[in-house]
Amino acid sequence: MKGRIHTFSNQLRAVMLALCTVLTGTLYAQSSSQTDNPLTAGDTLVDRVMPKPVPDSMYVVTDYTEIHFRLDKSDLDISYMNNGLALMRLERVIDSIGIDRIKEIEVVSQSSPEGPYERNVKLTQERSKVMVNYMYRVFPDLKEKITVNKITEAWENLCQYVEKDPNLEEETKEKILNIIRSDELSLATKKSQLKNSLGENPKTGDVYKYLTTYYYPVIRNSGLYILHLVSPSEMKPETPFIEESEPTPSDITYQEPQIVPDEPERVRPILAVKTNLLYDAFFTKDMGWAPIYNIELEYYPTEKGRWTWLLEYEFPWHSIQSKHQYLQMLNLQIEGRRYFKENSHHSGHYLSAYIGANYYDFCFDKQYGHGYQGEGGGFGLGYGYVLPLGKNPDTRWKLELFIKAGVYLSLYDPYDAGNPFAGKYYYDWNLDPDKFIKRNNLYERYHITGGGITISYDLIRKKVKNKSGF
Repeated sequence: MKGRIHTFSNQLRAVMLALCTVLTGTLYAQSSSQTDNPLTAGDTLVDRVMPKPVPDSMYVVTDYTEIHFRLDKSDLDISYMNNGLALMRLERVIDSIGIDRIKEIEVVSQSSPEGPYERNVKLTQERSKVMVNYMYRVFPDLKEKITVNKITEAWENLCQYVEKDPNLEEETKEKILNIIRSDELSLATKKSQLKNSLGENPKTGDVYKYLTTYYYPVIRNSGLYILHLVSPSEMKPETPFIEESEPTPSDITYQEPQIVPDEPERVRPILAVKTNLLYDAFFTKDMGWAPIYNIELEYYPTEKGRWTWLLEYEFPWHSIQSKHQYLQMLNLQIEGRRYFKENSHHSGHYLSAYIGANYYDFCFDKQYGHGYQGEGGGFGLGYGYVLPLGKNPDTRWKLELFIKAGVYLSLYDPYDAGNPFAGKYYYDWNLDPDKFIKRNNLYERYHITGGGITISYDLIRKKVKNKSGF
């Protein structure tokens, strides 16, 4: 008896960047204290224009674009500060110059000077890579002209801001500059003294907090220097002639953009809930829509790590006795997953390993009621790709594609409907009933064991206080 179991694309990209900038609303935040904001509106931190003569009466001019990054992040977030406008301007400038007239594009990345130096080195490398990949994708013809120069910690940029700050007292400025430019102090000591010895200023309050609020987000950036050729007739009248072979820091024209102070806290995902859309859409000819009810939970032990743990449960329980249609199963799987990239918001490519067990009762033989009932288990490996839905890196929604392969073993019994059918099913056994042994048939499978398209939602998240910015 049975239990019931490049041209158009660039224009389109510029439109999308502009639309995103509009949708994100106000790009800049105002100071929330009585302190006067020392920064005024502007497109970039610096704007270098360095003409010098080259053959055929042409000049080399440098155009500058700056992209900012959130606290301890290397993601290209076009909703942050003026990034959307800056990228739109960058594409417009390159299009107006022309690929052939561009000699070089130098990517210079840096971090704000606090936190572990090793972490800052890694951040500058990641930020440079992000910007280079963006340029490769948007302007593939410029690949051979792109170079990378890493500053790492932006000490000198910080000095420039401090020297020009109208809110800081001269004594405070001198103390900050002496710490930064000391040849006797280690990097760790400089960071410690800036954090603990600056005290308060009448107009700014806590000086270190003031620096990290207004200046550190600005110098946490990647700058793109576009060296290109122009003719004398194209030179701006006010552009000075500078007979230097290479630009130097003293050539920088200081412009002060408004900035967005970093958020004091962020959210990190703890647990995501998922459903397999292919299972949800399961359909048979005689049963019609018969979804394989399923739920999956993914636990994120750490915010930036690669490992996660999953629990998967399927529990369809459909039956149409008059047609001998049964789709009944209880399936439980445990899975460990390792994402290829660290600090990827648990997205991108991953590999997994799983183990599971199930109970099932399947019958789709409308004429004879021939079906199978049994228990089984298996293990194997999987591969998948997770895609965040939306441009916000903190989005709760993700789409996932995956496939699994491995070993599945099951002990089962075939059965048939009685003839004539009287509401009972009988094991397919024609010998002595006393010699019948239940679950005496073995099923083995050594290939694909699962796959699907999954939608997931970060169900549980918690707020985490940001440490001092990088």
